[in-house]
Amino acid sequence: MGRRHKNCIDDTVLEFPRALFWIIHVIGPMFIFILGMRFAIQRAPVPMVAYRLLRRLMDR
Repeated sequence: MGRRHKNCIDDTVLEFPRALFWIIHVIGPMFIFILGMRFAIQRAPVPMVAYRLLRRLMDR
């Protein structure tokens, strides 16, 4: 009935919910979070960060 045109990204890594999707949406935010934590630890003393973390864990 209708004509199907082959897309240039069909069956490639760039096709939406495949490997590139997971790299961008899962590994990307983890990478940004780790970089943010490194920056936060460099700006604040480690004992203060550890104390706040333990206090939050004990409140639960």
